[in-house]
Amino acid sequence: MRTLEITISGTLLLIGIALFAMTFSSAFDVPTFGGDVGPAFAPRGYLSVWIVLSLTAVLQATRSEDKPLSAFGDIRRLISVTAVGLTTGLAMLWLGFVFAAMPGLFAFAWVLGYRKLHILLLVSICVPLAIWYLFVFGFELLLPSSPWFARL
Repeated sequence: MRTLEITISGTLLLIGIALFAMTFSSAFDVPTFGGDVGPAFAPRGYLSVWIVLSLTAVLQATRSEDKPLSAFGDIRRLISVTAVGLTTGLAMLWLGFVFAAMPGLFAFAWVLGYRKLHILLLVSICVPLAIWYLFVFGFELLLPSSPWFARL
């Protein structure tokens, strides 16, 4: 199991680094239409997070002990996380980012085994609002909005 974790997270790390390096190619050297950032801004931001997370996964896998593979529990968790991700993504089309991300984040954490309810509620409310605020007012990139509230 440890070898599998190192292999997968290492592969993701290498892919992230390669894709990040590709954002410096001439394909991303296009003039902007009066905007503050070029077309490589968002991919570099997302890939930076990807690289940090996959590096963290590699380091955690190298420090962990080898444990037996529990196929049923792992597959059940994978299916649950996939279902939560698809449901959250589809809900964003009708509910908007904030109102879909709050229960989506709660469900992700619950499926992954986090059970401190008071902290989970606080995080699942504050993090989507903070992300929304950062994108709308910091990056000036609109996220899917709610049909009930024009800005959310």
